[in-house]
Amino acid sequence: MPKKNQALARLWLALTIAVCTLPSLGEGGAILWGLHRGYTGKALRDGLDFWAGGFLFLHHQLPLLFNHTAYQSFLQGMYGNLPYHLWSYPPSYGLIAAAFGWLSPWHAVLAFDALSLVLLAGMLRLAGKSGWFIAAILLAPATLENALEHQNAALMTALIGGGLLLVRNRPRLAGGMIGLASFKPQLGLVLPLYLLRRVPLAFLYATLAAVGLVAASVWAFGPAAWVGFWHYTRPMMSNVLLTGHPKEFAGGLISVFAAVKALAGLHAAFVLQAAVSLACIGAGLLSRSVPAMLILSALASPYLHLYDLLGVSLAVALLVERRLAEDGFKAGEPLLYFLVWFGPGLLPWHPAYAHLAPVLLILLLASAWRRGGVRSCDLSPAQPGSPVLPAGRSPIPVPPESTTPG
Repeated sequence: MPKKNQALARLWLALTIAVCTLPSLGEGGAILWGLHRGYTGKALRDGLDFWAGGFLFLHHQLPLLFNHTAYQSFLQGMYGNLPYHLWSYPPSYGLIAAAFGWLSPWHAVLAFDALSLVLLAGMLRLAGKSGWFIAAILLAPATLENALEHQNAALMTALIGGGLLLVRNRPRLAGGMIGLASFKPQLGLVLPLYLLRRVPLAFLYATLAAVGLVAASVWAFGPAAWVGFWHYTRPMMSNVLLTGHPKEFAGGLISVFAAVKALAGLHAAFVLQAAVSLACIGAGLLSRSVPAMLILSALASPYLHLYDLLGVSLAVALLVERRLAEDGFKAGEPLLYFLVWFGPGLLPWHPAYAHLAPVLLILLLASAWRRGGVRSCDLSPAQPGSPVLPAGRSPIPVPPESTTPG
């Protein structure tokens, strides 16, 4: 693309990125409004689960963690009436949460958010991405929604996205990063066979990292933590897909499973999601494109929320970067990229977008695979400066800076 056209395209991209932040900024303003009026627990959103899980793991309060009535009472004792909360991760993620569990809830979640973004930016820089590219990712609606929810999509994108970008040049590091992402296995369904076929050394290090993370959690919390996960947390999270309850968890799903279940029922959703997931795993074996792998990872997951689309936002940025540097955009691609990029910020205001998300992901995958599309980022060195319950109950320690119900 001529330099003049590139400059104009980049200007439009910058304006688009700025405009796309507005819905999330408005949502952030609403959160601050509620916080100013004393709705601290509600303003913490999913961050309250992150802190509570880490606090309870840190103080070995497993019976409280694996009893939803006691868990809810524990949180309501701090912040009064709250939406339904549930610890929904394996003990391997508890290791990460426990590292912040000694802080007050707000300090814990804000520190985790900040460190996750720093890790994401660092991994992209290590992969040779420019400051402008990194800034665009950090301002993506999916990134902002992840920060507003105090979720872990920035961490997951750093581990999986960074791992895919680095897998050829730094297979040990890349494999270790992807293995550490195993605490959220639904986003890694397409990765094991892909790594095993393409870069066996990375597969080995991913396996070692995943096993090491589990072993460390057993050492830190004891086998009772995994017993509680298997007999309590796992069935509870499966119940979200099967029954749609609790609605606070099921209502935000945007996967193929969720879209089909709303239109054709549970059995059709199971069949189609299974077919899509298997097709994605098979397609991953044939793919050499990092954006395609990121999109396949999202499509294969039955348990997908809007903030999980941060990996897809990274795929969009990689596609736009390549289109600007090489053959330009084909008809319809700018609109498609805009809808995928803007979607996570739009969804809280227009929930019907959830049914459109799987369709957009499929179209985006076709764009990533089209002739002249993005070459595999892992086949050549990245160029710096590129464009754009058995446990006994013990006394519960007083949480740091807990507040009266409000």
